[in-house]
Amino acid sequence: MRENKKRKVYILLTRFPDNGAKVIHAMTGSFYSHASIGLEEDMNIFYSFVVKGFIVEEITRYIKPDREPFPCQLYELEVSENVYNAVKRIIQFYERRKKKLSYTKLGVVMSLLRIPLKQKNKYICSQFVAEVLKRAEAAKLKKSTALYLPGDFKKLSEMKLVFEGNLESFIAHFRIQQKPCMA
Repeated sequence: MRENKKRKVYILLTRFPDNGAKVIHAMTGSFYSHASIGLEEDMNIFYSFVVKGFIVEEITRYIKPDREPFPCQLYELEVSENVYNAVKRIIQFYERRKKKLSYTKLGVVMSLLRIPLKQKNKYICSQFVAEVLKRAEAAKLKKSTALYLPGDFKKLSEMKLVFEGNLESFIAHFRIQQKPCMA
């Protein structure tokens, strides 16, 4: 009998030094203001939404000599091969459609007010992560994906904290090759 191989999906929580982070902290008490999702294949690549829309985040690009490293936490979600492949397909679906997708500031406000708002092709970072987890059946979500904020992923029973520090120490801990900085 063939063993059912377990795979890992990661949720990276970060705090960027911007006004959005301050507002989220003030309204929720959550320290982290950004959520992204990644696959075990490449710990340098995570997927999310920012004001510019859907992005593929290359973590090493956030490290700059003149900038303090951003605080972060990494959560691990162990899933079956089938669920892992579903997560991967869903992310690829978003990536192929990225020109049609955008960020929603209204979605942030409504989420902070705990009013679920789903807009066609518009997401906030944590809503996107929650959508991927829900569609892939990777985690049991207890509320609308539109209500998820970054700090909510810590509360999911399936999540396991595997790293806490800053992005610079994250890169060192996981031995991620830092690409040369382009000026």
